[in-house]
Amino acid sequence: MTRIAPVGVAVVAALLVIGTPSLPSSGGENAEVVVLLSAPPLARSPGTGERIDAEQHAFREELTKRVPSARVGWRYRLVANGFSVSLPEAEVSSLEALPGVSDVLPVGTYAPQVASTAEQIGAPALWGETLDTAGQGVKIGIIDSGVDPSHPFFDPAGYTMPAGFPKGQRRFTTAKVIVARSFPPKGTEVTGAQLAFDKSDSSHGTHVAGIAAGNLNTPAETQLASGVAPRAYIGNYKVFVQTATGLSPNANSPAIVAAIEAAVADGMDVINFSGGEPELEPSRDIVARALDAAAAAGVVPVVAAGNDYSEVGAGSVSSPSSAADAISVGAVDTDETPNRPTHASFSSVGPTTVSLRLKPDVAAPGVSVLSSVPGGWASFSGTSMAAPHVAGAAALLVERHPRWTVAQVKSALVQTGVDALTDGGLALGPRFQGGGLVALTRADRPLLFTKPTALSFGLMARGTTASSVVRLDDAGAGSGTWRVTKVVRGAPNGAHLDVSRTVNAPGTLTATITVAPRAAIGDLEGYIRLQRGREARRIPFWAHVSVNALGKHVALTLEGPGVFRGTTARQPATVVRYRYPENPRGVGVTTALRGPERVYRLVVTRPVANFGVVITRRGPGSAVEPRVVAEMDENRLTGYAGLPLAYNPYLDEFASPILAAGALSPAPGEYSVVFDSATRADAGSFAFRYWVDDVTPPTLALRTKTITRGQPVQITAKDAGAGVYGKSIVATIDGSLVANAFRNGVISLPSGNVAPGTHRLRIRVSDFQEAKNTENVARILPNTRFATFAFRVR
Repeated sequence: MTRIAPVGVAVVAALLVIGTPSLPSSGGENAEVVVLLSAPPLARSPGTGERIDAEQHAFREELTKRVPSARVGWRYRLVANGFSVSLPEAEVSSLEALPGVSDVLPVGTYAPQVASTAEQIGAPALWGETLDTAGQGVKIGIIDSGVDPSHPFFDPAGYTMPAGFPKGQRRFTTAKVIVARSFPPKGTEVTGAQLAFDKSDSSHGTHVAGIAAGNLNTPAETQLASGVAPRAYIGNYKVFVQTATGLSPNANSPAIVAAIEAAVADGMDVINFSGGEPELEPSRDIVARALDAAAAAGVVPVVAAGNDYSEVGAGSVSSPSSAADAISVGAVDTDETPNRPTHASFSSVGPTTVSLRLKPDVAAPGVSVLSSVPGGWASFSGTSMAAPHVAGAAALLVERHPRWTVAQVKSALVQTGVDALTDGGLALGPRFQGGGLVALTRADRPLLFTKPTALSFGLMARGTTASSVVRLDDAGAGSGTWRVTKVVRGAPNGAHLDVSRTVNAPGTLTATITVAPRAAIGDLEGYIRLQRGREARRIPFWAHVSVNALGKHVALTLEGPGVFRGTTARQPATVVRYRYPENPRGVGVTTALRGPERVYRLVVTRPVANFGVVITRRGPGSAVEPRVVAEMDENRLTGYAGLPLAYNPYLDEFASPILAAGALSPAPGEYSVVFDSATRADAGSFAFRYWVDDVTPPTLALRTKTITRGQPVQITAKDAGAGVYGKSIVATIDGSLVANAFRNGVISLPSGNVAPGTHRLRIRVSDFQEAKNTENVARILPNTRFATFAFRVR
């Protein structure tokens, strides 16, 4: 699961349905995971085909013997080597012992990240007078919610079906939309989920496809619309489907990886994925890994950066936009001031939350973008809309420069970007815009390719030095001597970047950051500018000067799960701010914590689905809150899960404060649980529950099957792991919502308005881990119990 709100402002009403909570069935006690085997996928090592087949055959044979009830879903060979597997939750741990297994990964669920914009990035200049270089023959795979092939923006007149196509569900294909495939979650019963196009839930995908490759000068409301690559083919790979709860379209990671695999196998040249979820530890992120493998196979992956800046601040770039080789796209507003683009207030700002990479890579228009939707046209906002601008741009470059590699396409776009501005008119730094707003006429003639395209130094302590080397290659007319200067957009006192005054291309350039022993805390960021005559190219760089204040504490050790007591009174007050994300101001979480801290240390020695803590009691005057960080470093929050924030979109308390924090799919290593407060006056005693690897929902039991009218209906609720989350409880009697109270393990429902006779009670109860889940480690709502009881009123 992930955050449901689309990466858009205008599309919330269309994609997020808020109303009476629904009570879907639990879907059984099976878990879905992705099993990876030892051999590298074909995209990374083309000669491993026989080894992959042998490993997969041996694995399936042994799986059948040891876990007869297991069912294999998607099979991967190109961008991953392995399978998605559905099996009883109790058997998941046994998978690691099977032959050839290198990793067992949780299943993540991703949500969609939700005009004259083609002109605003310079696309028409590359089309040619006869549209011969407007994406002709290039194939863009839209991994999204489905594409309406009958929309006039995709009129197939004048197109010829390429050899080997159509593919997939042919009734949804044309000579323009040449692939139509659907990848619904296994076992879904949602109407239309199996169809590659369903007009009830395909607005997002149809809109995205139109931005990337809608036909030239299509009448749209009062104007003419054109996609960025109007002659490109479209591949429709539907992964976002309506959920059983009625919430907005979502997709789980096995289906997304299967779609990436299919897009690579089908011969797509570019992939656009306008979706995301909060980043987790990169080695456990199968979708990001699959996108990197797609890049290795020669397919350009483009991903929306996310829409969380206005809510949680910097460090909010989402997964899989965090994939190292993908082109991550932020959004700018070009609607009213096309010559002065500004940062879209919602567009996520780097670095990536957990991996601390400098993202996004580039920016593109993402505010009030007009494009196609089933049955008409609409203007949506979001990085969802920015990404397909860049997918279309990549398609134009692929056609015009067929020998360029994926890395060279990315470099051409990053190194030639132009500045967007703050609302105050100042040029943005690279954490906001990467290389800048895409400028296609410059990207078409990049002169230089760089590797890497940007320099991310990450966290740097006082008194340290770090260097990175950039390889410069001639991209055509770029060889020779270039003058090197620095364009600094942010610099804390005592930190500076050193580069040589000149550099020869082809050749290498070394950049060194030095942090003085008393340097100020803050972001050192900007661009290394390469200039030769009137031509200029640039390389984004970023580092954060940090102080590990938590390291001054003597931490108490948590040896195992249980309930504990502590106090922050008389402890040191060393930390004010935790990151990343850096400033969760829009979600009601305290951002400045000036009170004393009590720190607990724990060590994860094996792969686990999660761990966490919840404060169960606070003493008089105490207002402590939990945070979870890697090691003893307040600058290394375990992402959104490390904040006292409920971030499961299937719960009514989504995006609200909660006295629980933890980590999802944490890598083995040392972590710290920190209890802190806004002020010294808020310090005090507390009790907390600590759990590890909780994937089990609460147990429920009806206490009395027959009651006297007026007596409460009572259900016992127990949870041995994270504990029952009282605010999650939703109950209906005969289909009508009823109030509830939870105390001392008992849920009470009033019966004063219930007539004598037999009635049907349906109830949904989650534990505190469910409030932290943005990763679907089993099924949807893996830590939630759904139950139906019959009771009688006399």
